[in-house]
Amino acid sequence: LAALAVILVEGGLTTDVRDVRPVLAPATVLATLGVLVSVAVTAAAAYLLLDVGWQTGLLLGAIVSSTDAAAVFAVLRAVPLPKRLTSLVEAESGLNDAPTFILVLTFSAVGLDAIEPLPLLVAMLFQLAAGGAIGLAIGAGGVWLLRRLTLPTSGLHPIAVVGCGVLAYAVAGLTQTSGFLAAYLAGLVLGNAGLPHRRATRSVAEGLGWIAQIGLFVMLGLLVTPSELPSSVA
Repeated sequence: LAALAVILVEGGLTTDVRDVRPVLAPATVLATLGVLVSVAVTAAAAYLLLDVGWQTGLLLGAIVSSTDAAAVFAVLRAVPLPKRLTSLVEAESGLNDAPTFILVLTFSAVGLDAIEPLPLLVAMLFQLAAGGAIGLAIGAGGVWLLRRLTLPTSGLHPIAVVGCGVLAYAVAGLTQTSGFLAAYLAGLVLGNAGLPHRRATRSVAEGLGWIAQIGLFVMLGLLVTPSELPSSVA
């Protein structure tokens, strides 16, 4: 989670807001209705092909419907895709964590007969709206502070900028809203505010993002036990 927060902050800092603004509406639709469609299709396939119950199928659908922001930002920056498509997928990956997180918790803890669709949808929208508001507010506050704050050395400026993004993630987490979206939007505001030392800030953020990605995937590999893979496949 800590690595993903850093990756999302770096993604926001290195994204031009002019590329995100035209795709914000379709990205929001993909992160909400698109997630629900993906969960439904995956659950139906699991129910029909894997012979599991509907609740297990829905849980599987919710798990695989989350677009891994670490992989998205790492891959799309190196693949020559159209700029609009790249921005759309990056924005969607930053937005869809809240809905999928709620669905995973719901399907793993509550029986299907106790799930109420309307409160679930309201909870998704609240997490997105509140998390986005927190990210924008802390990003704007960070811009105001950094324009007036005199740091002992310019090398501390990139750390302060990234720290504001991580702070947005932490505050959103404390308020039970989308920390991932808050971190991404705080980074987006800070990265497009014309702050001093922008080039150095971007370089430091990209370096931290790479370290976070390496650490994240090494950790995922360490969690796999090769001797258990054959039985898991069977």
